[in-house]
Amino acid sequence: MIKHILVLLDGAAADERALNAAFTLAKLFNGHVDAFHVRPDPRVAIPPVTEGFSSDMLERLIREAEQADQERASHARHSFDTAVAAAGIHSIGYPDADTAIASGSITATWREMVGQPEDILTQRGRCADLLLFAQPFDAPANVLRLETALFETSQPMLLAAPGMDGEALSSIAIAWNGSRQAARAIAGAMPLLRRARNATILTVDGGDEVKGPTAPMITCLSDHLAWHGISVAVDVLHKDGRPTGELLTGRAKEIGAGLLVMGGYGHSRFREMVLGGATRHVLGTTLGCSVLMAH
Repeated sequence: MIKHILVLLDGAAADERALNAAFTLAKLFNGHVDAFHVRPDPRVAIPPVTEGFSSDMLERLIREAEQADQERASHARHSFDTAVAAAGIHSIGYPDADTAIASGSITATWREMVGQPEDILTQRGRCADLLLFAQPFDAPANVLRLETALFETSQPMLLAAPGMDGEALSSIAIAWNGSRQAARAIAGAMPLLRRARNATILTVDGGDEVKGPTAPMITCLSDHLAWHGISVAVDVLHKDGRPTGELLTGRAKEIGAGLLVMGGYGHSRFREMVLGGATRHVLGTTLGCSVLMAH
């Protein structure tokens, strides 16, 4: 079950899309949407400057940063309140376990914190079932947070396409190359796979990160899903010079899948993320379907 959905709000237009997608998902599982906004501490965010800047100038910069942060926080809270009211969701604080089980309804929580967004995202993301972000990712800071969510939290993340609804989530494509990352993504998507009307395994002959799975590996996954009551079709794709990420997302759209489940690949080098080709494509492109990824 997906009961605890984490959403980071930036005070931007994407907040409304993220919340609507989160509530769509929560309605499928009577889940809880944990929405939070992080206000950077301007005294930390503004780099120390000495030469050419007086203390008065620094204080003015800090006040301006605080005002801008307050405006973003207000926009984020307004988006939360509006989305909650439109969806008919009950906004609460965190319930205890007995209350959560007894309520059997969708709930949402608003939190506002001060700190570094990536640090708090990592901390809170490790204590959630799923992290949700809205497509498109139109700013470098958004991509940085996606990388943080994918590589630092150990939890699956859902990149929700505009207008994602329950119907879109009823048709799912699974990118399978036999890797640990793909297996983790499938495990994270299992609650959605169990309720899907149809599912298709996509394999790529000659993929970028990992060689395509052997026939026994494909059968192994099909058998595993069958134990969960999930019947799947298998579609073998040939690269023909196309990047793996483009091939997977394009085929998912062609077969009408509203969700693509795939592993996320990359590693950290001197605190700079080095992404695999398919992962880089998904994180840096406006997609035609939602994507659930795990590392």
